[in-house]
Amino acid sequence: MRTITMLYAQDVEATAQWYQDFLGLRSGHGGPEFDMLMDGDTLLLQLHELDANHDHGAVTAEPLGHGVLVFVYVDDADAAYARAKELDIEIVSAMQYNPMAGMKEFTVRDPNGYAIGVCESDSA
Repeated sequence: MRTITMLYAQDVEATAQWYQDFLGLRSGHGGPEFDMLMDGDTLLLQLHELDANHDHGAVTAEPLGHGVLVFVYVDDADAAYARAKELDIEIVSAMQYNPMAGMKEFTVRDPNGYAIGVCESDSA
């Protein structure tokens, strides 16, 4: 079993570009209403335009991102942290080591208000 996260976005194309610039993902679909963000051949994240006709019913409400923390595991959290600073991305919590989880982690906010936890596990 696995899950794939779909985030709603005000501007899908700009949000997709943000994830590509920050995490090095690539677009697997592209377009103003929907995108699939890929890490190699693996679908990591889907984006859907907030105001587009939804196949999933009325599942969104303002503000976007409220109560959601999406974790992304990376090979090099230090490099991702440096890239976040270079891109002037809002850092919600600075790089820290979480001994209970056994990983380095920091949190940023994406263009739609979602908190994105970026982690590097000791066991990775």
